[in-house]
Amino acid sequence: MKKNIICGVIIIVAIVCVFGYLIMNNVSTADLIGSSGDNATKMLSSSKGGVMVQYPSEWVLSESTSNSSVIALAKSDSIDSSKVGQVTINVEKQPIEGSFDSFINKTYTAMQHDSSFNLTSSGQVLINDKNATEYVYTSDVDGVVKEHKAIWFDKGDQAYVVLYSAPIDKFNENLNSFNYILENMQIGA
Repeated sequence: MKKNIICGVIIIVAIVCVFGYLIMNNVSTADLIGSSGDNATKMLSSSKGGVMVQYPSEWVLSESTSNSSVIALAKSDSIDSSKVGQVTINVEKQPIEGSFDSFINKTYTAMQHDSSFNLTSSGQVLINDKNATEYVYTSDVDGVVKEHKAIWFDKGDQAYVVLYSAPIDKFNENLNSFNYILENMQIGA
């Protein structure tokens, strides 16, 4: 009788351990199921400078040329022979000088001096119940016309921008990944 109780307790503990492992594994490496239901993309995460991002495994951490960059990602199959990503997401943090709106307007006023800059749209958006400012524009970067989508947030005395850039023919096909990363980002993490 005592032997059966001990075996029962061991089996229950083993089951709890297995389920605990599975639950913890799903939390740390969640899967995003494709529309066909048969392919899964492993989700990774990274945290740096108070920003935490979750991103699909076909994206990699990369370097940015911006001094304000906190985290930079590049689509792994878009990295060219010079090791530069052509499809990128860059999170930047800058101290706000003056009001948040005037800071953003000053940024885009300066960009309009570049003849390849073409503002497509701008306005207020709501991301996860937080007010943000969105700018969509195109520019010529080293002979490649790219489309850019910038989402600006303010937190305290800091301006955060999440900038998605891709060649025009790659922009829409990677927009879902950008939206996923944006919606699952935590600032102040």
